[in-house]
Amino acid sequence: MSATGSWVCRLHPTAPLDELEPTCLPETWNRTVAGIGIGASSWAVEFCHELAGLAVDPDILALRRAEAVEELRPTAEAVVMEALVALCHGRPVPTTTVPPETTRQIARAVRQRIPLERILAFQRASHARFSDALVSEFRRLVPADRQSEGLSDLSRFLVDLVSSFSLACSAAYAAEEQAWLTSIDGSRRELVRTLLRGDHTNLDPAKALRYELANRTHVSLILRRDARDDDAESEGLDRVAAKLLTRIGATAHLVIPSDDREVWAWGGFTDPRSAAVRSIPVVPGALVAVGRPSHGLDGFRATHEEAKAAARVTLYSAARSRGRTVFFEDVRLAALLTSDPERAQIFVRDELGALGHPRESLLQETVRVYLECNCSPATAAARLDVVKNTVVYRIRRAEQMLGRSVKEQQGILWAALHLVDVVDPVESQYSA
Repeated sequence: MSATGSWVCRLHPTAPLDELEPTCLPETWNRTVAGIGIGASSWAVEFCHELAGLAVDPDILALRRAEAVEELRPTAEAVVMEALVALCHGRPVPTTTVPPETTRQIARAVRQRIPLERILAFQRASHARFSDALVSEFRRLVPADRQSEGLSDLSRFLVDLVSSFSLACSAAYAAEEQAWLTSIDGSRRELVRTLLRGDHTNLDPAKALRYELANRTHVSLILRRDARDDDAESEGLDRVAAKLLTRIGATAHLVIPSDDREVWAWGGFTDPRSAAVRSIPVVPGALVAVGRPSHGLDGFRATHEEAKAAARVTLYSAARSRGRTVFFEDVRLAALLTSDPERAQIFVRDELGALGHPRESLLQETVRVYLECNCSPATAAARLDVVKNTVVYRIRRAEQMLGRSVKEQQGILWAALHLVDVVDPVESQYSA
């Protein structure tokens, strides 16, 4: 153990140790605990939750933001833990390799076409925050009369860390990108991206993809597993997608991995009437978003855009996306109204007020059904399977919350009620 780095072992988190669950690989965690102890290792876990949040857009919805942070935590933990062990034991910073957690994150970034510049910008911001935190902890844990020399060593270490890690990441990104673009999956994915953008290609796409585009009706599926679902025993999404396409009667399949948790798929039909789209079941632990049948190359693009829109709608829902099959036909109004999610949230909050609170779901449903029944208490009661007086009472309660009659601007009120189960209630603020 280095004399100037021994203070690292005295790092300790603010939260209880049993509340801090690492997301890095078990071997990374075990190696770190053996090198610097459980307290300092847990400090890294706690700190990296904040560090991962630096890369996430603060304006995105709370549920999606939490998921994005979880995706970035493993690589943040691995890098910080490796740095702490090296600092503690006086070892040089690794110069040619990156941790396996980072390799996996880079592979996902390459498949999603996230540019290297964005990754390096996140690393610079993370390094600055890590440097500030380490210097602060150093000043707290090391006696003042010993800080001068130690601080100089720490500064040199941090400079070497950011330089070496950036170079290693750049090399890993270049190697992964080259491997991906020259692979069969990668070349097919890039061709599909070109087609979806409407750009010209010198290749015959039907021949290159082994999938007829021009004279077929297409149905697009997007399958996605939750970021927290790392069950190694779960069936690959590409195989699940192929089975679903066979189930709905597709005579041709095109399945393109987007990353390790998402695939894009299309089924081709010579007779659109044979597309049994509604027979797609729920897939445990996964979202299945389904576009409508559409013809030709333009239809190939259109049905995929619809599947994307259906998948996007699930990101705004507190119900989350695991174990759901979502048909664009069922959520097309919500997809339209949430094209600007922030404005959709404001619209629901302003229109519904206290009626928009999640605990008022019974009143929300009653008002929505009442409006759909042309404001007939008897008809609404029959649909809701309650007595007429219950509907009358609930409508009166809802009007007290709204401060007006539900018959005013019925279309706007109905749209807000339609969205209340879609937008994230955590993000909404309700009046008392």
